[in-house]
Amino acid sequence: MNIIVDPGALMTIIAIVAGITIFSFIRSRHIERMLQLQLGIPIDGPVGDFFTLKMGLLSIGIGSGILAAYILEYIFSRGIDELYPALIFLFGGIGLIASFMITSRYKEKM
Repeated sequence: MNIIVDPGALMTIIAIVAGITIFSFIRSRHIERMLQLQLGIPIDGPVGDFFTLKMGLLSIGIGSGILAAYILEYIFSRGIDELYPALIFLFGGIGLIASFMITSRYKEKM
């Protein structure tokens, strides 16, 4: 028995699940921070977090992977669809490794 799902319905379900996940993450983080304030526990500052650096380099890596796959597909004039996910993960991983190296050098200087 084959179940055929409309792509619009599937995208709606994915968007709803992603929204609920993001909302619950933000809400739980807010509750955690409020409890830290009530109990007098110091809240970690954004100085040692480096989240924006990690996400920035990851985004640059993903964009570079998409661009590299497009250029290689254009050069070879074939529909090589396997290049896109492979290069996205490769360049995204390189971006995360670069962020790790930058943060470790920064932490050594501190």
